[in-house]
Amino acid sequence: MLTRRTFLRTTMQVCTGAALGSPALIHASYASITIRLNGAASIHIPANFIGLGYEMSSVASLGLLSVENHRYVELIKRLGPEGVLRVGGIVADYTRYEPNGTIRAERQNTVITRASLEQFGAFLRRIGWSAIWSVNFAQGNIEDAIAEARAVAAVLGSQLLALELGNEVENYAHGEKPFRKPPYDYETYRTEYREWHAAILKAVPGVRFAAPDTASSIDWVERMAKDSNQDVQLLTTHYYRGDQKHGTVEQLLHPDPRLKDALVRLRSISQQSGIPWRMCESNSFSGGGRPGVSDTFAGTLWTLDYMLLLAENGCSGVNIETGVNQLGFVSFYSPIQDDGKGINTAGAPYYGMLAFAAASADCHEILPIDIDTRGINMTAYVLGGGGKPRCVVVVNRDESQDVILHITELGMGAVSALRLLAPSPDTNTGVTFGGSPVDPEGRWAAKTEEHIDDGTVTVPRMSAVVLRSIHQPASG
Repeated sequence: MLTRRTFLRTTMQVCTGAALGSPALIHASYASITIRLNGAASIHIPANFIGLGYEMSSVASLGLLSVENHRYVELIKRLGPEGVLRVGGIVADYTRYEPNGTIRAERQNTVITRASLEQFGAFLRRIGWSAIWSVNFAQGNIEDAIAEARAVAAVLGSQLLALELGNEVENYAHGEKPFRKPPYDYETYRTEYREWHAAILKAVPGVRFAAPDTASSIDWVERMAKDSNQDVQLLTTHYYRGDQKHGTVEQLLHPDPRLKDALVRLRSISQQSGIPWRMCESNSFSGGGRPGVSDTFAGTLWTLDYMLLLAENGCSGVNIETGVNQLGFVSFYSPIQDDGKGINTAGAPYYGMLAFAAASADCHEILPIDIDTRGINMTAYVLGGGGKPRCVVVVNRDESQDVILHITELGMGAVSALRLLAPSPDTNTGVTFGGSPVDPEGRWAAKTEEHIDDGTVTVPRMSAVVLRSIHQPASG
């Protein structure tokens, strides 16, 4: 029950944040909401859940994904000690490997050299992450794919999580210049896949494969899982909330019904087959995102909630697209921005990933909850380990309602609160997490960390908060 004393206390807490540079955090309209565990089985969160996705051209260029790019190294390491970089995208369909060739990083003419590959391998070892690597299944041939796979496996070693054959393969018979003659159905694809898989596996024993890497087809993922004869170790597909031309802020503030249905199916497919699944290419709006929407604080909150929703539905990981896209420009939705002059900085969506990293540090489970949101546009997630809560994340995307949250029944005791805030939903500047921005060198550390002893916390409209048990501090 919200008493006047509790209201004044929470007002003082959030106003303290405002004094340190945050906007006003409490408004006249609020609702009191309680979170409880519902006793259902917990969902595992793999240590390498978090990830970034790149067009293949980003790997070709020297200097970007390089140990010498200290800002980039810091930005990725800040997201956690483990993760996955997926390199592929549409540009993979126009890429070839030439060990001693001339590097090219063009949207329809990319050349990866041995130097490109060695730079990428050193980068992976520096950040401690692994990679999913796409070979040119669209226009390449088996012999070239074998040579490339051998080189990739030799250079990346244990950092190679899996090879992908192709990108958005169900669309190969579509477009102005299709890669396959229509109709290109699943059976035809599967026959090709078996041939390529067998040849590459014979040349590179033990290499793992991720497939089918569809643009959106869950049917193909389902059939791939059912047909698998140990020839796919990771099921993959893509998701975008919409396309650039029609993207709106309302789409980022409200759930996508078709996504929920897809997640239910993907989780069932994975459970029945025993093969993990990963959303290996994803972001707000395809085509580089919608300017003024994807690159704003609304995109920040969407990114955080989306990653938690995937984890809640048994996804083994997600690769958030970033950098130069298949059209040749730096995507508006990029978590890591690029000024074209070698300077990389944190974009607004990066803060959503940063908040997820803080929430999931030392938490390898999502614990199902019961919650009545009373019609407020908010979501809540409880993370922990061994069935015990260690962290609560609340994302309040309601435009008019603040929330007074009660977590006493979770039995977490005293908690720290790291808030995700911005001056307004449509800004792409002034975003902070824990009262602090990511600095120009790619570093971040919390500046403002509230301590809450009685299990009651205010979550203002259009903001998020990460609550962690005092005994389980977020990594910084």
